[in-house]
Amino acid sequence: MGNSLFLLPTFSTLFLLSLSTSLYLSTLSSTSLSLYPLLYLSLSLYLSSTSLSLSTSLREQQHHKTETGLPVIVDYYSNGCGPCRQIAPHFKKLAKQYKNKVVFAKVNVDTNRETSGKQQIRSMPTFQAYLLGKKRKQFSGADIQSLQSIASQLSKESQKYQVEITDEGLKNYYLGIKDCPHSASEAKAAEQASKILEKTGTGGPSHYKMVQRLKKKYGVAPPTKSRDNDDKKKSANKKDKKSSKKKTNGKSNKPNLHLASIDELMNEIEMRREKEEEEKEANSTGTDDDMDEAAVAPYVASGETERVVIIGAGPAGLAAAVYAARAGLKPVVIAPLEGGQLQGKGVLVENFPGVSGITGPVIVFDMRKQAAQFGTRFLEEKVVSVDVTSGTPFRVVTESQEILAHTVILATGADSRWLDVDGEYSYRGGGVSSCATCDGFLYRDKPVVVIGGGDTAMEDALVLARTSSLVTILHRRDTFRASHILAQRVLEHPNIKVRWNTSVVGFEGTNTTDGEPILSHVLARDQNTNKIEQIQVDAAFVAIGHDPNTKYMKGTDLDMDTGGYLLTQPDTSKTSVPGIFAAGDVADRVYRQAITSAGSGAMAALDAERWLSERGVTFDIELEVSASGANIKA
Repeated sequence: MGNSLFLLPTFSTLFLLSLSTSLYLSTLSSTSLSLYPLLYLSLSLYLSSTSLSLSTSLREQQHHKTETGLPVIVDYYSNGCGPCRQIAPHFKKLAKQYKNKVVFAKVNVDTNRETSGKQQIRSMPTFQAYLLGKKRKQFSGADIQSLQSIASQLSKESQKYQVEITDEGLKNYYLGIKDCPHSASEAKAAEQASKILEKTGTGGPSHYKMVQRLKKKYGVAPPTKSRDNDDKKKSANKKDKKSSKKKTNGKSNKPNLHLASIDELMNEIEMRREKEEEEKEANSTGTDDDMDEAAVAPYVASGETERVVIIGAGPAGLAAAVYAARAGLKPVVIAPLEGGQLQGKGVLVENFPGVSGITGPVIVFDMRKQAAQFGTRFLEEKVVSVDVTSGTPFRVVTESQEILAHTVILATGADSRWLDVDGEYSYRGGGVSSCATCDGFLYRDKPVVVIGGGDTAMEDALVLARTSSLVTILHRRDTFRASHILAQRVLEHPNIKVRWNTSVVGFEGTNTTDGEPILSHVLARDQNTNKIEQIQVDAAFVAIGHDPNTKYMKGTDLDMDTGGYLLTQPDTSKTSVPGIFAAGDVADRVYRQAITSAGSGAMAALDAERWLSERGVTFDIELEVSASGANIKA
């Protein structure tokens, strides 16, 4: 089971689970089912409908804790969560990388409320890491570096548990122990060895603990061998041993599911799933997402000076990438995995020309594919600084490397603004959020508040009103700043109420037994009476505007206004430093729309291309045409 990426089904951990053969046949080819650590379910399915008893489920809960010793990393996600979508292919790659070393599981909170509720998941994506049934780490956010670090750390730590005591080795061990009651004869030694191995299972942590006990008791440890966690091989070996007997009896060699043990059923599921994955890869029948992800070329350091480096991967950055790539500039887009505002917008986008009935993450995904199609390369890291003091080439410093560039397009957008009040930071990820699309579903049938009065606040309220029992908007003024149509929808919605002239002064809550924060109250001040009231809620979504992401450019020669927005020359994207261009919300404090950002991104790419041409930076284009499209070489 150690090489699996599991998708967990919807069920209650408190009741019996009834599954029929039809369910088994419909899910077997696509997914293996498990839940860890709440309830590890190995599905004992029969040819007729039957129930899986709770006692059996609880027994199987101990599988990784006592038998495999493998770490388990669980991803709690939602289909409408932008960061969840972005980190999904990386999670899948890690599952392949740590095959037979770490178990990776996914829980869709949209359809599995029992599990996410029991674990008190308050933000998405949230990752939990377990070893021997104990939670070792939990964090929220699309942080691939933390995932890799945890997987590497726990994988190394679990290696000491990957041992197996053999029957022959344990028997000889007893025979070699002086003054041991089991060493009197070979029969007694064999009998004791069989008893111990019957109690301790097939290996893993139980064998490791037994080795430690015997070493403490007799002063020397029994011999062990490395345990193989490849269930596919184990299942195949078991089948080979049984195949000759089945053939002599004249019976079919197909698995008798109604006679199989739970472990045998899980092995069979895993074998079929892996076989299907291998066939998909061999026949190139993977999903569209898999192929699209593979088509996005990662940046590989070459030591050459890049013609265009684009910092940011929202509508502005990706539009600039499309234009620059089609001009043969082979741009490099540098942006972290988390994505921007449009990436996290779960409502249908209605104000982007030519786009209808799709959400923000889909638009960003399609723009990314289009840019990659023309030769854009991507580096999924944060930019630490840009050295503009010495002129071109500029030195762009990321988390892991330095890149030289003739021109740089700054398209880093803006981040959500926070209230900076007591308790806000403490309860982030525990009920305080800035992304209703990502985290809203976690508070289904629960009261929530939205803080703000602009378009973002209206959109968040409308998203939350679909699932929450009550949405209360807290706004410090007596009128909204939002567009008329959004404000009207909010005011007419039966599940949304507005509290005018109300400001938030703090957040209060408790902690889980694991120490995780849980929001319970918002402290709101009535600005007319100055009275502070505790509002009981399960979540609070802060939507009070955004601040431009220009901190990494502070202290440079770039001109900015008092709010940190980059200043550009009239009718261009040129900044105060020649060769540096700005696009999108990072330089727009007025419009701040996806469509205006995309337009300014195209302007920045055109300005950069012209700037390079005027300075004699050549970029000869070789266009290679094939049936699959055009591939630009330079």
